[in-house]
Parts: sequence; structure tokens; C-alpha cells
Amino acid sequence: MAKAGVLYVGADNGLYIFSDPGGAGRWRLLPDMALSGEQVFALVAADSLSLVVATKQAFLRSDDGGRQWREADAEDRALFNFLASDRLPVATVQGMGVWRDADLGVPDARLLAVLSGKQEVLLAAVAEGTRVMRSEDGGKTWQEVTGAWQGALSAFAPSTYHIDVVWAGTDTGQIWRSDDRGRTWQHVGSVPSPVRCLAAVRVA
Repeated sequence: MAKAGVLYVGADNGLYIFSDPGGAGRWRLLPDMALSGEQVFALVAADSLSLVVATKQAFLRSDDGGRQWREADAEDRALFNFLASDRLPVATVQGMGVWRDADLGVPDARLLAVLSGKQEVLLAAVAEGTRVMRSEDGGKTWQEVTGAWQGALSAFAPSTYHIDVVWAGTDTGQIWRSDDRGRTWQHVGSVPSPVRCLAAVRVA
């Protein structure tokens, strides 16, 4: 039986929350947003209730799904060490990091996602985020992925609950999901501000 899910979307004007109560893929934007007016440019969600975000002013933690917040401790803040690096940011199921190699094998990449599994898949946003390239051999060869998103891709987030699912957001506020490891994409919803980060988790 499918499980309910929660999608956290960090944007330029706060944290938006989508819910899929029946686990049927019908994601709905909840009416109440968190951290209104704050630019949320990085987040990590351990589960459907526990998440840590980075804003322009602070690192904050919530243990009730974004209703109440407190200052994050040093261990939580360490999750965002990638922000201080000049290397290419990479999204994994463990959260954000930086790419391990200097040469990715595709020019002008601005975002990268690593999809784990028996066959690792790399997704790279190139051409200032307007195109997506996909590699199944560690970056030796790349194929372009066709997508109908508007604007530039601004965030990737591999799913923590299914190795085939990956999410993407755009600087026009669109949210997209792929259920086949980045080969094809479906529009899920939109928020009224550029998307900066995403995290999708199942409800326990």
C-alpha cells in the first residue's frame, strides 16, 4: 500500500509544504507556509516532521513539520558545510554535498544529482539550468533529457523513499518529479517564488 508523503519546498519567500495524504501522487499545496518572508536556500529533512533549514539570517530546526522553530545546533549546521565550498553542489539521498571530481565531463553544469542504486545515475543542469543531461556511466557519456519546465532548474532532490524518484524545482516556482530516474518528468505543482531547495519524505 502506498504511503502518504510530504514535500518541503524552500523558496525565496518562505517554506512551502505539499502533502500527498493517500500516497496516490496527488500532491496538494498546504495553505499555511512556514518562515514567511525568509529566503530558504537549503534544507534537510530527516523525516516528515524533523527538518533543518538555512536562511539568510540563521540555521533553524523544526521537529513538528515546520510549525515551531529553534536555532539549530552545531551538528545540524554541519549538514550545510557545502555552502562554504566553491565546488559543484550535488544532491544525494543523504542531503547536499559537493562533487568529488574536478571534471564532470559535461560543460557549464550548475547543479548535480546522484541517484543511488545498482546503476548510479547522474543528472546535471547545464546551459544556466535550462537543459538537463543524464549519465549512467559516472559522467563518461551524457544524453540530454527533454523537459517542458519554464525557466531554469534551480534545485534537485533524489527521493529518500524510492531510488527511482527524483524531484526538481525551477526559478519560476515550478516543481517537477521523475519516477524513472530522470528519463521523463511530470509537473507536480507550483509556488509563487523561485525554488531554492527540496526534500520529499514519507509519513511514517
